[in-house]
Amino acid sequence: MAFLDDVKRIGRNIGEKGKDVIEITKLNAQIAAEKDKIKDLFVKIGEAVYKDYTAGEGAAYEDLCVQIKDIEAAVSDLNVKVLELKNASKCPNCGEEVTKETRFCPKCGTKVNE
Repeated sequence: MAFLDDVKRIGRNIGEKGKDVIEITKLNAQIAAEKDKIKDLFVKIGEAVYKDYTAGEGAAYEDLCVQIKDIEAAVSDLNVKVLELKNASKCPNCGEEVTKETRFCPKCGTKVNE
């Protein structure tokens, strides 16, 4: 019976990991979509700057910059969710992704996850 219990437990763990992988994939797709929005806003900013330049005017681009800042915050939040699902964190020194069990960053050697 212990063998069957182990098999059931392993099956549940695989199911949970599969759900996490799906969620991570969805979050990564959202991150990519948000980054595409930023690229589109950069194009709009560039067009507006050039248009003003050719007209000899200066203009405020605060609205577009605020939108970019908001989208960057959303991307940051989504990245945090991905790290949580992976049971990982970022090295405070180099930004390398490390597991929660890691004590020292494999890239730079900084002590992490104390």
